[in-house]
Amino acid sequence: MKSIELKTTVQQVLRKYPFAQRFFNSKKMYCNICSCKKHETLFQAAINYGHNPEEFLKELREFIKENEKTKTGKSNNK
Repeated sequence: MKSIELKTTVQQVLRKYPFAQRFFNSKKMYCNICSCKKHETLFQAAINYGHNPEEFLKELREFIKENEKTKTGKSNNK
């Protein structure tokens, strides 16, 4: 997850974590249907959609972390 930075492109994230499309969709970012948006960096995408880039990156990393846990059967269920 630390490999995801603000200079990482949307396409790089989606290639490594296809389920991250749900995160982008939740932010009203339909990167899977807009070919030019896939080549934007996370910084550019966040700015273009009115999000704080640092907060956006933090939320994306957390989303991926939680979904990776679910995928491997590890969860924080209490």
